[in-house]
Amino acid sequence: MKKQLLAIALLTAGLANAQTWTQNFSSATVPNLPAGWMQNNVDGLTPDAGIASYSFGTNAGVTRNVTTSFGLPAQYGQCLITTARYNPAGQSNDWIISPQFTVPANAVFNWAATAFDPSLTNGYEIRISTTGTTVSNFTINPALFSIANEIYNTTSWTQRGVSLNAYAGQTVHLAVRENNNAKWQLALDDFSVTVPANANDGSILSINGLTRYKVGAGNQTVAGTFKQLGYATATTAVIRYNVNGGAVNSQTFTFAPTVPYFGTSTFTFATPAALSLGTNKVKVWVSSIDGNNEANLTNDTATNFVYVASQSVTIQALIEEFTSSTCGPCATLNQTFDPLLATNGVNTGTANLNAVKYQVNWPNPGNDPSYNPDVLTRRNYYAVNSAPTVLYNGSPGSGNQTNINIAKAMPAYAAINAGVSIANNVITANATVTPYVTIPSASPIKVYHALLIEQYNYPGASTSQKDYKHVMRVMFPAAGTTINTADGVAQTFSLSHTPSYASIASGNPAQGSANFWYNTGTFKYEYVVWIQDAVNNQVLQSGSAFTSSVATGVVEFNANNSIGIYPNPAKDYAIVGIKLQNASSVDINITDVTGKVVYTNNGAEVEAGSNEIRINTSEFATGTYVVTVTTKEGKLTEKLVVVK
Repeated sequence: MKKQLLAIALLTAGLANAQTWTQNFSSATVPNLPAGWMQNNVDGLTPDAGIASYSFGTNAGVTRNVTTSFGLPAQYGQCLITTARYNPAGQSNDWIISPQFTVPANAVFNWAATAFDPSLTNGYEIRISTTGTTVSNFTINPALFSIANEIYNTTSWTQRGVSLNAYAGQTVHLAVRENNNAKWQLALDDFSVTVPANANDGSILSINGLTRYKVGAGNQTVAGTFKQLGYATATTAVIRYNVNGGAVNSQTFTFAPTVPYFGTSTFTFATPAALSLGTNKVKVWVSSIDGNNEANLTNDTATNFVYVASQSVTIQALIEEFTSSTCGPCATLNQTFDPLLATNGVNTGTANLNAVKYQVNWPNPGNDPSYNPDVLTRRNYYAVNSAPTVLYNGSPGSGNQTNINIAKAMPAYAAINAGVSIANNVITANATVTPYVTIPSASPIKVYHALLIEQYNYPGASTSQKDYKHVMRVMFPAAGTTINTADGVAQTFSLSHTPSYASIASGNPAQGSANFWYNTGTFKYEYVVWIQDAVNNQVLQSGSAFTSSVATGVVEFNANNSIGIYPNPAKDYAIVGIKLQNASSVDINITDVTGKVVYTNNGAEVEAGSNEIRINTSEFATGTYVVTVTTKEGKLTEKLVVVK
């Protein structure tokens, strides 16, 4: 099938302003393209049902508001979306074609782009035609731009650009061609044809070769990537660097090949940087290009920090997993990953491995009860959009022992001692963090605290996985707290939290809470604390602690002799939890509101400490009952509500 559509109106902005134009796709009525834009759906393939909400139909591309649909940054809002996800699968050949325009001298074309799946990143081409709008008109080779896999980064899209100066004075059309197989979505936005203000405008795209954290003062090689933002082609550049505002090191670099607009070239300084203990700010900048002084001083400089520690210690590696009770691949992974974590002694505080699991609200039906705002904050921090996603010390990995071993072999630049306890239904946690690097101000380091439930069983899960381990319930806070550090100077952090409880034995509990779920006899509260670089996500150290097993639900004993009941309200059964200071025979009687005895269990032998007795309530009528436990020390009572 071949399809070409042309809207009636041309670009509403016309070709004013020296024949430059912009298009951010906000003027279109979703899912249509803006006025004047055309499309060729050459492949005629059927989009996968999983993206039916995009309304691709027979369109080569659509517009969609990614801010309202996916919660992505508002700066992109409505944009152009293409796809190569078809059923049945096939090779995409879709074209989105701009209105015609006359190319000014020294003009360039810029846009922003991102793939929407880190494992299925789309490739595409930007092509140009000087003769028409059919596919056969876009035969100029090579393409203006071609990439096999666009970068996945939904929070900060990749900026792209190409020179159009070879076509100065000609009337042309530009085209985006999606040419993938079995990939998800590609998003493009902020198209513009402009003339840069300067012929030479050098920029330091990145500083390379520096290790952000290291042990011991000494030299490091300074390298980087130069980017040309002027419309001319750069042949040479004078580039300089210094450390903490000190002496300037200058070197002239000759580019081979030469660097066109938006092109890049790497460079390495012959003289290394001398770095001292503590914080080292390395500044690199462009001084001149092809003998002309740098014209734009607002974008010519990059800085990196190197933090030099006095020592490193053994790391307690941190695993973070984004998973869900509605995710089939998550169930498959956790079938082997959870036992693997147990084998490695996770969250024991002594096995050099800690884990935090975040239960997300996708895929459909998206009703995992442990999803809450703290999960969302952490998900946004990492820009995670697929489950399962596993991270080791802040970097993506796979759920296997090899990745665990790699994470445990990394150096740590701090020590953390953690503790947690519970009394009178108040959880108290504390951590002592001793850093080995000095960062006195503008610190990138944050401390994070999380309280976890060691395990629970969720019968309402839509996958084969029913048991859930190390699930985060609340963080203090999820956005972390920035800390400055001094080498060897300990900092103490503490928190207290009164937990809330809810039954997860049946039904689908509502999302959004920090509830600790109960449906089994006992569980442990787990406390995980870590420090992390908020710039590069590197976890510098973690720590953990856990409480001894405590009874679940409302059975949180305060006195020497007490009882508790869960689930409460109960449906099919209730567990009567009994805590005694001394062993005793007990009588259990349950009466309804009229005083009629509906249950009796006399002479049960109960040991000292915490005990549980299961009672079948399936035949109880809906209503409120009184549970009375008679021991040698006296009587204990508690209300029980039964629902159907």
